[in-house]
Amino acid sequence: MRRNLPFWLAVTLPIAISGVLAVHSATGETQTWDEGIHVSAGYAYLTRGDYSWNMEHPPLVKLMSALPLRFLGLDAHPSDEGGKRRSQVGYGIEFLYRNRRNADTILMAARGMTILLYLLFLAGFAWWMRRHFGDAAALLATALCAFDPNLIAHGRYVTTDVPLTVFFFFACVAWVKYLEHGGRPRLLVAALAIAIAMVVKFSAVLLAPALVLLYAIRWFQRPAEFPLKRAAAAAGVVLGVSVAMIAVTYGPETIRWFNAHGAPPAGIAGIESDPGPFAVWARKLHVSGHAYTIGLNDVVSHNEGGHASYLMGVRSDKGLWYYFPVVFAVKSTVAALAAALLVLGAGAWNLRRFVGALRKIPLIVFGLAVPPLVYFAISMTSGINLGLRHILPVYPFLYAGAAVVAVQFRWRIVLFVLAAMQIAEFVRITPDYLAFFNVLAGGPGRGPEYLVDSNIDWGQDVKKLKRWMDEHHVPRARVYYFGNAQMGYYGVNDISYPDPLDQKGWDEIDDYCVASVTPLNGVYSHLDELAPLRLRAPVAKIGWSMYVYDLRKPGGPRMNANKRE
Repeated sequence: MRRNLPFWLAVTLPIAISGVLAVHSATGETQTWDEGIHVSAGYAYLTRGDYSWNMEHPPLVKLMSALPLRFLGLDAHPSDEGGKRRSQVGYGIEFLYRNRRNADTILMAARGMTILLYLLFLAGFAWWMRRHFGDAAALLATALCAFDPNLIAHGRYVTTDVPLTVFFFFACVAWVKYLEHGGRPRLLVAALAIAIAMVVKFSAVLLAPALVLLYAIRWFQRPAEFPLKRAAAAAGVVLGVSVAMIAVTYGPETIRWFNAHGAPPAGIAGIESDPGPFAVWARKLHVSGHAYTIGLNDVVSHNEGGHASYLMGVRSDKGLWYYFPVVFAVKSTVAALAAALLVLGAGAWNLRRFVGALRKIPLIVFGLAVPPLVYFAISMTSGINLGLRHILPVYPFLYAGAAVVAVQFRWRIVLFVLAAMQIAEFVRITPDYLAFFNVLAGGPGRGPEYLVDSNIDWGQDVKKLKRWMDEHHVPRARVYYFGNAQMGYYGVNDISYPDPLDQKGWDEIDDYCVASVTPLNGVYSHLDELAPLRLRAPVAKIGWSMYVYDLRKPGGPRMNANKRE
């Protein structure tokens, strides 16, 4: 106990700081674009057993976030007064802003579950690192995770990105543990972690190629211990536990599916009429009516169809293969980039050293290298390019690998330099973590030159806009907003813009004009809608996601240009 106490006292400090800042920054932000949808869907699952909402994401995270809401006595009205089913967006807005409790109370109660999971992950990550690589490596890797702006940014929201990061990591290391030591209990633990990942986010299916590759590597190292029969048994256990997890997590939906003999939910066509290859196989297996397979098909179809995206001024609907490499380069901290170079350099050195003796390389080395590389490589083929959040699972592996390399080569100075760089950039962006861009890319001020959407602007800064307006005595403003938070709810007196071709209307504007950087750069909107603003320099950048332009007529007081809230 005395031997453990200093370590846990030391590692608790970055975890506690990260937790406090996560809560503090989350209370200062309004809902992101998707959160109202996730929260209201989770409440519908929990209280009504209605899994027909937001089927493009599995239910576990939404159920988890809805748990504390059961104690708030909330109303849920998925249909309007005429009995017509609301849209997902409309239901989310109604649930948050027209309920019995304050919207911020509802949102923070739900966000608190994600924050708790994020902090538990940091503690579990520290425990695992220490067990395998010692105190120094565990402290460094945990600090790098705790002070990564991107991890803490998404570790505060009701989304599936950080939860997938958590269970993707633990599924992989549990699988490695099973391959190293065998045993049914270890196989069951690994299968359980994999199964949980499968009901967190559909992209968890990318675990499959990584796990198969790790199994193949272990077979290469010890062929006599891994016959085909063992592979089939392991695959059967993983598949069986995953199916059971899906059935239990979906609960009422699974019962409905059995009772309806596989028919889809009422009003949901799903994959019953989809011509895609996944839909065809699902129908052949008679599982096409379950919400899980309908949701998985939606994601496959969405990926094939693509999604509007933006990268360095280029707009694409089909995805760009170099999107995620650029995202990684500009959104990762300098410490993360240095860690990547360190790991790649050490990997090349070790391969040269062990060439001809690959069987001697510990499997855990492959366990830290293969999953993130496979995940990143497959992500580059995606037609959905929405942001760094889609490659978050690579970061714990990266930080663990860098810490191990630094300890292996006894580069103590590297430990301190990486931690110092990470903390410096973390402090610099606090509390606007979502808008982080590294100093090499020019920081968040130049972020929209590279990326928009959830990389910087997800509708989270309405409260900050209100505070800025109050501080500068601005009674009203024209606002072009990308998000679902309600301006009037937070006291923002907003008015609309003239039509793009209404030159007279633009000439008569005598107000401050505010625009979210996503539509400002022509994403999810036409480029000409805000063209007059792009010709001007903003006088303020609210949370880095909302730009303020002074279009008042001459004669009024002026403020300093480029001031940021």
